[in-house]
Amino acid sequence: MRILITSHNLIERGNYFRALKIAGFLASRGHDVTFMPSSYRWYKPKKYMVGAVQVIESPSWSFVIGIDDGWSPVGTVYRIWTSLRRKYDIVYGFSHKPVDFLPAWFARTFRRSFYITDWCDWWGKGGLFENIKYFRRHDMRLSWIKKMILAAYDRVEALFEEFVPRRADFITVICHALYKRAHTIGVKEKNLLLLVSGADTENIQPMNKTSARERIGLNKISDDWREMSLLGYTANYHLDEDFLLDAFSRVCRARPDVRMLVVGAEFRQSEEKMKNWGLKIFNAAGSGCLTPEHNIIHFGRRPFRDMGAFLGACDILLLPMTDNVYNRGRWPHKIGDYLAAGRPIIASDVGDTPLLLRGRDVGYIARPDAADFAEKTIQLLSEREKWETFGANARNLAETELNWERLGELLYERIRER
Repeated sequence: MRILITSHNLIERGNYFRALKIAGFLASRGHDVTFMPSSYRWYKPKKYMVGAVQVIESPSWSFVIGIDDGWSPVGTVYRIWTSLRRKYDIVYGFSHKPVDFLPAWFARTFRRSFYITDWCDWWGKGGLFENIKYFRRHDMRLSWIKKMILAAYDRVEALFEEFVPRRADFITVICHALYKRAHTIGVKEKNLLLLVSGADTENIQPMNKTSARERIGLNKISDDWREMSLLGYTANYHLDEDFLLDAFSRVCRARPDVRMLVVGAEFRQSEEKMKNWGLKIFNAAGSGCLTPEHNIIHFGRRPFRDMGAFLGACDILLLPMTDNVYNRGRWPHKIGDYLAAGRPIIASDVGDTPLLLRGRDVGYIARPDAADFAEKTIQLLSEREKWETFGANARNLAETELNWERLGELLYERIRER
C-alpha cells in the first residue's frame, strides 16, 4: 500500500514521535510510507529518509498562532497538493488540526483514500484549552488583541475536535477516556482502536549512571557529580509545573542533598515564587559551576538522541500529573522513555498511566497532590536497595507491554480487516 502520514507537530515535538514510529512499523511491512511533520523552515519543505520512511517536512508559516499548532495556510495547501498528486491508499492524520484533516479529507473525497485519524489529546470541554487559558492570562508578552485571537482559534478547534473523528473511516485513540468520548459522539466500535504509545527501546537504553552523568557534562559543573542524588523530569511543555515544583520543594526541605535534572521548556514561574519555594535554577547551557543553592539543573531542549543519557544520569524519574480533564484524557509519551531508561518512577494516580504501572514494581504511584507525591519520592530516595529491581522491571515493561512491534500489529490487523 501507499500510505501518507501527517503530523502537525514540529520535529521531535508532541505526537511526532508516535506518528514516526507507526510510519516506521508500516514501512517495515513493505509499504510505501511518506511522513509529513511540520518544518522549522516556515516556507520551504525538506525531504529525506528515516529508515524506510520518506520524510517531507512541510512549510509551517502561520499568522498569529504558532508554527507547531497546525494552522499554517501554506502548510495546509502544500499537504493537500501532496495528498492529491499521488494516489494514496491510506491517509493517516495525527490530529484534528487543519493541516492534518484537510489533506486527508481531500484525498478521501477525490482519490478515494482510506482516512484514519488519531486522537491523542483532550482539547476542548475542559481539556487542554483550559490549561492554556491560565498561562495566557499570566503571559505579559501577549497583548489583549492576540489573546482574543488565540481564544477564537480555541473555540474553532473545540468544534473540529469532535467534527473530524466523525468524518474519518477509522480512528485510533490513545487512552480510555478518549475511547469513551469517541463512543459518546457516535463513533462505532468497529471503527475505533485504543492504541497507546510505545517505548523507544532502540534509542533509549539503560546506561551506567556514572557514564551517563559524564556524557551530559555533570563532571564539568560539579565536584560531587558522582554522588549527587538526582531526580529526573522531561517535558515539552510544563502544564503541571506548579505541582512539580511544589512537590520538589517539599522533597528539598526533607532532603537538601537532592537535585532535579530537567530537560525541556523553560519554567514560567517568577523568581519570587521560586524563591518562596526555596528553589534555584542552574542553567546548564551557560557557564559556571553548581553551588549548594542550585537544586534544579536545567538543560533546556535537547535532541532526542541524547535523551537516554539524561534519563540514565538520574536515580528516579518523576511523572507528576494534576487530576484534571486534560490529564485524564491523554497518554504522557514520556512514560515510555522513562521505562526504556530502566529507572524507578514516581507517577501520579491519574489517567491510564496507573493502569500500566500498578502491580509491576517499577516505583510508586502517588495521589495527585504535592504532599503525597513528595512523600513517595522521599520514601524511594531512602530505598536504594530497590532501585535496581525497579529499574529492571521498568525496562521489561517497556520491552513487552509497550513494544512498538506489538502495538503496530494491533493497528495492522485492524487495517487489514478493513
